[in-house]
Amino acid sequence: MVLLGAGASADAGLLLTSGLAGAIIDKANEDDVSGQGNKPDWVRALNAVYAGMVGYQGSRGGNPRSAVNIETLISAVRLLRNRDEHEVAPFVATWAPALSTFGSTSLPNSEGKSILNAVSKAMLGSDAFADQDITNAVASIATAAVRPDLVQPFEDAEHFVIESLVELLSDHRDVGYLKPLIDLSQSQAGGLDIITLNYDLTVEAAAAENGVPVNRGVDSWTPGKEMAFPAVDGTINLLKLHGSLDWQMRRLLDEGEPLLSPSKIVIGSSDPDGMKSSARRQSRPWIVVGDREKMATDGPTLALNFAARSALSNTDRLVIVGYSFRDAHINAMIRDWMAADSRRTMTLLDRTWPRGPRPRNGVEFRDALVFGYAHAGQWWSEDLRIPRVLLVEGTAASHLSQALSEVPAQLADPLASVHVQQIDGGIRLDVTWHGPDMSESDVQAKSPGAAGSFTVHPIGHPLSQTLEEVKDAEPHGWSGWVPSTSVGEWLRDEMKSFYATAELKGPVQLSVSGDSLAGPLRWHSELDV
Repeated sequence: MVLLGAGASADAGLLLTSGLAGAIIDKANEDDVSGQGNKPDWVRALNAVYAGMVGYQGSRGGNPRSAVNIETLISAVRLLRNRDEHEVAPFVATWAPALSTFGSTSLPNSEGKSILNAVSKAMLGSDAFADQDITNAVASIATAAVRPDLVQPFEDAEHFVIESLVELLSDHRDVGYLKPLIDLSQSQAGGLDIITLNYDLTVEAAAAENGVPVNRGVDSWTPGKEMAFPAVDGTINLLKLHGSLDWQMRRLLDEGEPLLSPSKIVIGSSDPDGMKSSARRQSRPWIVVGDREKMATDGPTLALNFAARSALSNTDRLVIVGYSFRDAHINAMIRDWMAADSRRTMTLLDRTWPRGPRPRNGVEFRDALVFGYAHAGQWWSEDLRIPRVLLVEGTAASHLSQALSEVPAQLADPLASVHVQQIDGGIRLDVTWHGPDMSESDVQAKSPGAAGSFTVHPIGHPLSQTLEEVKDAEPHGWSGWVPSTSVGEWLRDEMKSFYATAELKGPVQLSVSGDSLAGPLRWHSELDV
């Protein structure tokens, strides 16, 4: 089974979630580049939301550039539209100044007419001068100016965001890089189940180009029933848990009262121009954002999530592509699936992976997942366990085939091998690393017959470099206690040669260590010289 995050669509020219939010803010403000114009209320409301989340993240010492993505932006706009109805509203003394003192240009015109009528009556000599009416009207206008009703501006802001989202995600580039998914769906018995968290239509486009049928479940789904994703040879089951650009929600009003009519998904146009036209006509695509909506009871949300868990339970192998691990309900699904059966394995494909130690009880779910299942063991321990998670570094375009074909495997035993040569003035060590690729690697050598540790000098390529050249490169010779010699990147099955300059007596204790994708690794051995 395959799970696709936003990174899986990046090679089709589509922005990631954080990039989408920034692009939409730029688009909203593009008619006022100078910043001096009189922006509509909805633009100012959208700017206030974006700036508030960025400022809050920065004020807590976090990275402000990661504060907002498209999901958090839409979710915040939707929540703030009806913020006074939120369950925490009674406990919020004042909202952020950017919202509480929002200087709206939309003031109650009806109150202005009341003042005009009262003044007109007074000028005509009416005995009933409505001074209280004027006072109330002025108070209403002042209240609206200081703390306006922002329901309409936030509704307008949400509509603009959704319309812009459709525009940005509907025009994808070539999707040929997804061909490995198509090939797997044809070669694997029962076809291929794909969970996607993306709204775009890249998988559908890749399948259409290759004549492969796609079952998205909602086409034949009836509210109140389970969503059907049968295993069919040569077919892709595509579970779009967060919705799709070409889905719209409709209530079934054939029978009963409107409030008792369930909601069903209807399929709209998959043509980019058609989707943009629908968005402009207020036929907004059905997409879900935020933890509230992802667990909502209306529409196919729960049915899709149940179907995803059921499909996962039938597989022993999961490949995750370009997912940031920021969705709590998806993380919980992955956690439960891995914990239920120790034979289940996973491959994680992402553009970059951090090197070095990862916290065992880190706050990040991804760190905990890597430490718990991909880490081969503590760097200071000789006990290496069989990993259940394989990390692959690269894009979907460059490494999707590798991610779909490779599986976690036992580390090489031994992790390294050494060939020792006695040469004039010391020894030469030809060390071959058999483990996974490492960065920040180093070598350390000790001998009971030498004072502490001794320096090992890397011998450059070609290997015919003379000993005199090595000595000339190190004019100070042996420098006594040197903890280790850094050799940088060390690839699998690569040999590196070293020259030890110390006067050796007895065995040499040699260790190699470095940072792999799955965490730090260390190998050591005792050599007879």
